[in-house]
Amino acid sequence: MTERGHGGRTDHLDHLQNDVSEVTSLLRQNVEGVSYRGDKIDDLQERSEDLESGSINFKKTSVRLKKKMCWQNCKMNCIIAIVAVIIVAIIVIIIVVEVKPGSSGGGGSHNSTLSLED
Repeated sequence: MTERGHGGRTDHLDHLQNDVSEVTSLLRQNVEGVSYRGDKIDDLQERSEDLESGSINFKKTSVRLKKKMCWQNCKMNCIIAIVAVIIVAIIVIIIVVEVKPGSSGGGGSHNSTLSLED
């Protein structure tokens, strides 16, 4: 019976040792998994920091571009306004030059119209 007792004890110890080996293996896998996740989290953190700096640069660039386009639009509007004023001035000058010679002749007919009314 003592042999059976030793055999049972040995089986029991072997079973316990197998359980301990399994638990140890699972713990190692868990530690590796946690380490892997930690590496992934570090990678994600680096990526998020890169995205943040990229977004800050994008915002600065877009604000700068917006100001540049606004000034370019303002310059274009000024140029269009100046051209329009020049065209109107040319038209007014042409009208004034054409009406002056006609106004002296027209003034005489204007007097004759007045004389008819008198």
